[in-house]
Amino acid sequence: MPAISTELRVLLNETDLFVFPEDFVVVYLPQNIKAISGEWFRYEATRFAVVIRESKAITMIISRRKWLRMQNIFEQYEVNGPWKVISLKVKQFPVIAGYLAAIESALKDSKIKVIPVSTLKSNHILVPKSDLPRAVRLVREFVESYKKKKKPKA
Repeated sequence: MPAISTELRVLLNETDLFVFPEDFVVVYLPQNIKAISGEWFRYEATRFAVVIRESKAITMIISRRKWLRMQNIFEQYEVNGPWKVISLKVKQFPVIAGYLAAIESALKDSKIKVIPVSTLKSNHILVPKSDLPRAVRLVREFVESYKKKKKPKA
């Protein structure tokens, strides 16, 4: 792995993990679907969801429970999962180059599949549910290796 910059070390030092308790699925929909009602993504009922519209398809990452309730809306779809979402919480905007790549590499080196999801204010990684305990341990160990150690009092 390439050397980690000072700015990236600071960001890793401030990183805390949060694992969403629910299982998630990645759903692939054809481009010609009917509009999905915003009611499905109300803030009160949706802690994490991603919808990406591309030229030939729509990709959704949603809780498995929500998908089971809404799947009958669609005639065609592909579903992949279950996945778990690990949220990487930091105090500042994580817009430093290499932040998510550094964390991903720790998992990929251990042969854990990763789907990264980033926004301006947050980063998340999806890992297969079966790999969650190992993934959390590896990410925690990686992040902890950059935490500032308190010097013992003399």
